[in-house]
Amino acid sequence: MIARSTALGLAWSILCGSTGGAQGPVGPNLGPYDIRLFPTPAAPAVTGSARLIYAPSPFGVTVTSDGRAIYDVRVTAANLPAPSTLGPYATYVAWAVTPDLSQWVRLGAVANGVSTVGPVDLNKFLVVVAPESSLVAAHAGPTVLHGTSPSGWLQVFLTHPLFRGIPD
Repeated sequence: MIARSTALGLAWSILCGSTGGAQGPVGPNLGPYDIRLFPTPAAPAVTGSARLIYAPSPFGVTVTSDGRAIYDVRVTAANLPAPSTLGPYATYVAWAVTPDLSQWVRLGAVANGVSTVGPVDLNKFLVVVAPESSLVAAHAGPTVLHGTSPSGWLQVFLTHPLFRGIPD
C-alpha cells in the first residue's frame, strides 16, 4: 500500500509541479481549465501555460452538433527565442494534437506574452507550440512547449506502467 500511495504522490507532484511558490496556471494551483506547458531541449528557457476558454457563443457555451465543447486556448509564453534561431522558421504556431499524434490542428500564432488561439473541439488533446515557416505551413518545426489537456490527465495516469502491477 505504501508503494502505491508513494507512486500516486509522485505522479501528482509531477502533474502539478512546483515553481518556487508561484501561484496560478504555472504553479501548484492549477484549475480544471489550465494546462501546464513544459519546455523541450530545443528551447529549455521557455516557460508557458495555457487556459481553455469557451469560444464565443450567444448561448454561453459553444458545442459541436454532436455535443463536444469548443474552446479557444489562451497561451501565455515567455522567453521564446526568435524562431529563426531554431532553423528556417518565421513564426510560432500553437497546435492541438490528438494523443496518438495522428491529427494536428493549427490553432494560430503565438508570441511572448498572451495569445488567444483556436478553436479546438477535440476531447483529449495535447497543446504543442512549435516554430514554423509560416502560419499556413504544415507542422515541421521542433516542439518548444507542450502540455496535455485536462481531459487527458486521467488517461495518462491510468494507462501508465507505473500504476499497473505495483506490489502493495
